[in-house]
Amino acid sequence: VLPGGQRIDIEPYLAFSFGGSSWFVDPRVAWRYTTYQLDSGFTKLSNHNPSRSLPIVSLDAGAYFEREFNWGGRAMMQSLEPRLYFLRVPYRNQNDLPLFDTHELTFGWTSLFRDNRFGGADRQTDANQLTLALTSRLISTDDGHERLSASVGRISYFNPPQVAIGNTPISDNGSDWVTQIDW
Repeated sequence: VLPGGQRIDIEPYLAFSFGGSSWFVDPRVAWRYTTYQLDSGFTKLSNHNPSRSLPIVSLDAGAYFEREFNWGGRAMMQSLEPRLYFLRVPYRNQNDLPLFDTHELTFGWTSLFRDNRFGGADRQTDANQLTLALTSRLISTDDGHERLSASVGRISYFNPPQVAIGNTPISDNGSDWVTQIDW
């Protein structure tokens, strides 16, 4: 039997969304608190009641621009959708916290707009970063079907993240470029 324990993880937040038909701004402020009560058999850590507490601040903003045109005799609409996502989470040393069920998430399009690059409650990434992304869509105005969507984006780090699991390499400048195309 492996030693374990109990964990409480809470993240109360305040969020306010505002915008119009062609733009949005979504600020969010959260406070994440995680505490453990570890079994006495848990000898990897000296503290059997470790905890972590930190603020998480994000701002998600975007706009929608549209134009109509004809393509092969078919009425179409093209959108251009720039998006910015700022995330600020201060660094907290989390080496005294156990790793029960946490892992690094696969990096993809949705990773550009997440407030944590880890799945599970045992690690919270530190961040001082800005995501720049752009999406364009081709929509048939006859039936409203999206015919093509293309997106590109990248995270730029003002300070590279320090929280890691194992020896995960982290770029100093930013994330890889992410593209997504749907036909």
